[in-house]
Amino acid sequence: MTQTDSPDFNSIDQLLNAANASWEAAEAHGAFCGRACLTGAGAIKTWVGDVLPGAGDIDVLAAERHKILEQLAAKVLLSLEAGDMTFDVFVPGDEEPLSVRTAGLVDWCHGFMQGLVMAGGADEGAGSDALETDVVSEILADFSEITKAGAADDADEQVEQAYTELVEYVRVSVQLVYDETASLRASQTAAGGNA
Repeated sequence: MTQTDSPDFNSIDQLLNAANASWEAAEAHGAFCGRACLTGAGAIKTWVGDVLPGAGDIDVLAAERHKILEQLAAKVLLSLEAGDMTFDVFVPGDEEPLSVRTAGLVDWCHGFMQGLVMAGGADEGAGSDALETDVVSEILADFSEITKAGAADDADEQVEQAYTELVEYVRVSVQLVYDETASLRASQTAAGGNA
């Protein structure tokens, strides 16, 4: 799988806008990743249904949108499962002003935490327990702080570098959360459950 096999950020953002979705691309991608950490492949259908509501009214265009999002989600899962750090955070590209990219990262982190909640991470039980390890708790606290970030468009090279490092931190952290929750996903698969 190469990067060109996947839709880019702008095409997914346009797809969501055309579908009148209430999600922005970064937040939607983050929400899927959060769900996937707790429920694995079971997250795909429910995520697509939440991002593109009205599945009962599917026409050809809506079916194509569903297919594109399902393919994107499947590629995310493959990269997380590979564990080789090929996972990437879906945020606006470097051609965008820093304020837009920072807002995208904020949305992504918010979506990730929301996805964890939607997958049962806020409920009592295995999902919540999986998020209470020291590593995951620290990452979620950091993501919560990132959701408060902001940046001006006229940032200097040092601020650009800080943004790049923050994106890298989020990228690696998501892989760590996914790895830390592997036993939860395995137990759900063994029990035949999904979300």
